[in-house]
Amino acid sequence: MNNSTTVKNRICFLDELRGLAVIAMVLYHILYSMSFIFALEFSYPAMRAVIPYEPVIPITFISICGICCSFSKNNLKRGVILLGISLGITLVTCIIMPEQAILFGILHFLSIALIIYSLLQKPISHIPPFAGLCICLALFIICFNIPKGYIGFEPFYCIQLPKQLYQLYPLSFIGFPSSDFASSDYFPIFPYIFLFFGGAFAGRILKLKGVPRWMYKKLCPPLDFIGRHALIIYIVHQPVIIGVLYMCHSVFNIF
Repeated sequence: MNNSTTVKNRICFLDELRGLAVIAMVLYHILYSMSFIFALEFSYPAMRAVIPYEPVIPITFISICGICCSFSKNNLKRGVILLGISLGITLVTCIIMPEQAILFGILHFLSIALIIYSLLQKPISHIPPFAGLCICLALFIICFNIPKGYIGFEPFYCIQLPKQLYQLYPLSFIGFPSSDFASSDYFPIFPYIFLFFGGAFAGRILKLKGVPRWMYKKLCPPLDFIGRHALIIYIVHQPVIIGVLYMCHSVFNIF
């Protein structure tokens, strides 16, 4: 959820893709809140219909953020700032709605990924970008089920990971959630770090081959605007959704 490059040479196409993801995220969270917070039965069919497609939203955010790293010169600073915002979100959600607390959500992950990338940027730059992209995407697929306790996909070959890894609370943030860990938004380091770095290698490929001129143009200004303000929208959209639904449901009895 970060800027693509400098304002002057901004890749508007990435902002517009991010804008689409933001709209999808807001619509998903409206259905989620209606179904699981306010228990509105008429929203259940729509919620069940969109659940299989929900992973596309964070995958888009993480990939774009990784791509943008290749065009930014202040990834460490952005990562530290985003980490501070993430910790603020954790504090607020723990106080206001502890049952829906966000302990390690997508912003937490992106902040750590930005910091890791900034520290490893020089050695990573020696890896051929196309090879790095392929390796990262393969590792993301293979390691996708690490939070569930194994590597691989059923019914194909799977490697069960030691149960001891899932008994230590701090390892939950890495990708080994313990039984007492709960976060309403959860994006651990593994497997998503591979998706992030895959995006970073894709960004290097774009830089080497040259970004097409049309990507710098605003094809859809409203989407561009939404994409540029994705972080602000992410922070405020859920409280706004819950507030509006509460007014409609409990005050005005609209549904």
